[in-house]
Amino acid sequence: MSDSKGSFTAGERLAPSRPENPPKPPRLPPGSGGPPRRRTPRKRRGFWDFLLSLLVGGLYKFGLFAVVALLLVSGGTFFVMSAGLPSVDSLKDYKPPLASRVYADNFQLVAELASERRIYVPYPQIPDLVKQAFISAEDRNFWIDPGIDPSAILRAGFVDMTRLGQDRRPLGASTITQQVVKNMLLDNRITFGRKIKEAILAVRVSRVMTKQQILALYLNEIYLGNNSFGVAAAAEAYFDKPLNQLTIAEAASLGALPKAPTTYDPFRHPAQALGRRNWVIGRMLADGAISATDARTALAEPLLPRAGGTPLEVPDAGYFSDAVAQALQQQFGQQEMQQGGLIVHTSLDPALQAAAENAVRDGLVKYDHAYDGWHGLVAHVDDSAIASNWQADLAKQASPPGKRHKWFLGLVIDVTDRTARLGYEDPSADDGQGAERTGSISLESIRWARPVIDGQVGGPPYVMRQVLHPGDFVMISKPEGSGDSLNLEQIPNIQGALICMDPRTGRVLAMVGGWSHDLSPFNRATQAQRQPGSGVKPFVYLTAMEQGIQPDAPVLDAPFVQQMPDGTVYRPGNFENNFQGPVPIYHALEQSLNLATLNLARSIGLDAIAKNFEAFGIVNPMPPYYPSAIGAIDTTLWNIVTGYAALDEYGRKITPTLIDSVTDPDGNVIYQAPNQACDNCASGDPGQPPLPDLSGPPLADANSVFQDITMMKGVVLRGTGVAAVAGISQPVAGKTGTTNNNNDTWFTGFTPGMLAGCWVGFDSPQSLGKMQTGGTVCGPIWNEFMKTALAGQPAIDFPVPVGMTLLPTSFNGETVTEAFKPGQTPGAQTNDDLLTGAPPFDALTTATSQPLPGATGAGSPTPSGVPGATADGSAPTAASAQPQAIDKTLGGLY
Repeated sequence: MSDSKGSFTAGERLAPSRPENPPKPPRLPPGSGGPPRRRTPRKRRGFWDFLLSLLVGGLYKFGLFAVVALLLVSGGTFFVMSAGLPSVDSLKDYKPPLASRVYADNFQLVAELASERRIYVPYPQIPDLVKQAFISAEDRNFWIDPGIDPSAILRAGFVDMTRLGQDRRPLGASTITQQVVKNMLLDNRITFGRKIKEAILAVRVSRVMTKQQILALYLNEIYLGNNSFGVAAAAEAYFDKPLNQLTIAEAASLGALPKAPTTYDPFRHPAQALGRRNWVIGRMLADGAISATDARTALAEPLLPRAGGTPLEVPDAGYFSDAVAQALQQQFGQQEMQQGGLIVHTSLDPALQAAAENAVRDGLVKYDHAYDGWHGLVAHVDDSAIASNWQADLAKQASPPGKRHKWFLGLVIDVTDRTARLGYEDPSADDGQGAERTGSISLESIRWARPVIDGQVGGPPYVMRQVLHPGDFVMISKPEGSGDSLNLEQIPNIQGALICMDPRTGRVLAMVGGWSHDLSPFNRATQAQRQPGSGVKPFVYLTAMEQGIQPDAPVLDAPFVQQMPDGTVYRPGNFENNFQGPVPIYHALEQSLNLATLNLARSIGLDAIAKNFEAFGIVNPMPPYYPSAIGAIDTTLWNIVTGYAALDEYGRKITPTLIDSVTDPDGNVIYQAPNQACDNCASGDPGQPPLPDLSGPPLADANSVFQDITMMKGVVLRGTGVAAVAGISQPVAGKTGTTNNNNDTWFTGFTPGMLAGCWVGFDSPQSLGKMQTGGTVCGPIWNEFMKTALAGQPAIDFPVPVGMTLLPTSFNGETVTEAFKPGQTPGAQTNDDLLTGAPPFDALTTATSQPLPGATGAGSPTPSGVPGATADGSAPTAASAQPQAIDKTLGGLY
């Protein structure tokens, strides 16, 4: 610095000197004449300054009010929306609705029973790849968000505001947790109120459940199209694979579906599905779930969905599974059956089921070709360029339901007088030439396809154009080793049914309820009420045996006339329209003689017959009329087979069963059939409950039943059922049944360990044709099936009860062996009451009908009052008996 004179050195800042504490100038009194004070102009508030200050103050107050109001409204809204919300605790103990599965006796899957296709998979068993595909596609912040994603909500709100007035779906912002809440606790309505509730519940769920629990619920509950709920069901529906076999591309395809299952369905919209799948793959790459190499490989993978559907391993078991479902519904209710995850083990034998299906279909085709002519046109297309377009035309035509497994849909390309050339597709072809094939049908092979003109079947076709024309879609089959030769096929109009049962336990081993369950689910084995005709006669003859009548006792095969309660006259006849006179009882059953059976019934009484009909389950109650004794009642094949099972078991009551056991998802047996053991039943002693009593109450004495069985063996050896046992070495007992006008045909037969019953007829009763009987129509079906069922089984005869003897007896020069009780000997009974047929008409009284006095089969009086008696009052002989005018409107024929 400087000296006292105030000089400055270079670089110093020149500044005025200011004392550190300058003195305040003295205040001069007013008017003292001091120096005048400088006056500063006073600032004035202008109008705008005032308005600005007022606005700022108002905004501050309004903002404060708005915040308070917003808090009040939000709190009120939260309070209102929270009230009545479902508890989220239910999700912690959630048990998903699971499909019930029905299994055959060899543990092959028969059916799945469910309104929704769902397969539950625990969280640890869901592959990480599948989890990540859904997280990348639906909720990238899933592991860290509190149940809602505020940033996604703001983004969606902004986008939706820009779309105001547009008819577009609002942009979604739901997290996986919110989707769980929507699917399981709320509904799918798109409303502001529902979204608020969804957010509230999502936050609550995130507080009480782990992320793993939430993700497990989501992946098992999410709807992914094609009636598939959950990733496991979808993997089977779209790729026919279990979850652990999915590729990255396939997992991404599933992850693409929640946004719009229909839009991104790979079957319906492959282009959209492929684009969405590739987008998911890109998200997985960005999230670090897959490598760049994996992403490139997945993107290059073609979209090749393969419909899996329900993995049914036992084909053609629809009628059986329907009957099981009905039994389950009656036992447990509809909801438990479809959502309880029941494991149902049944008595179905897949090999016997296949044999039964083939036998019935073969029999129906045989009848159809013989009597129904050509009615198999599926559709027709008019295409002038069909020779070059047939592949495209064929691809547009759906296959008809009910087509047999080895049949194909064919398209007629061109026709000559004697041949027709067809195009068809054989997906099973493995010769490297592709599936599209052509072949020819010869005129000689379709002689059965007689044209139907004005409802009448004509003669065999003499030129191919009478049957087939270019553009016709028809069903065909290809015989093995036939080159390019094809057979013309059609689905018969006639229907049939078959039941196979183990008579010792009542377990139903096979069931066919019609030509095809796909074509008609109506079960003719259990639901069709039809007249059984002569199929009920064994129970009439059993009644006679119980009354001590011997198998060789004579009964009169002569006209039978009865006045019915409505005043009409019942005048039945035999199938052959003749009378044989006195015949042994066993012969009357073997030849299914109606008149002999009715005269026997008149002797033993309708009340006694009704008791057996009802006890054996044929019909209850039995209409108390004589036509009932020869099958003029309504019953089902199920009832007939059940009654015959009791005969096979020597009179022991048999309860037929379809289900062996039912297990709940936790492994507890909640139902056990009476004929099955149980180690862990849910009710009673969970250890070793006692075996059920398999003896069954006796319905008739074993000796009488054995006599009936022995006579029924004669039916298939010498009588109406011979065709049923051709080529079968095992002893068989059975009975045919044919109703009035040949409308219904039956055959039911059994060995000591196997029983089967068959029915064939039209759904709307009509004649099958003259000479079409139970033996000729159902007998061959029964034969084909039983050859498979009895294959490899020893020829074991029916055991003889203690005290019974098998002795020879003769009729018309033929000696047979019949069963006799203790004290009975062949020829010991003459049975005059049976031989004459009945007491005189004026002595007859029944509770339900009044006799027609003095009438014969021809309607004229007789000297003795015995129906059918000759002029001298004696019973007619086979030589003297002549066919009379008869009425066959009621009762069986053969």
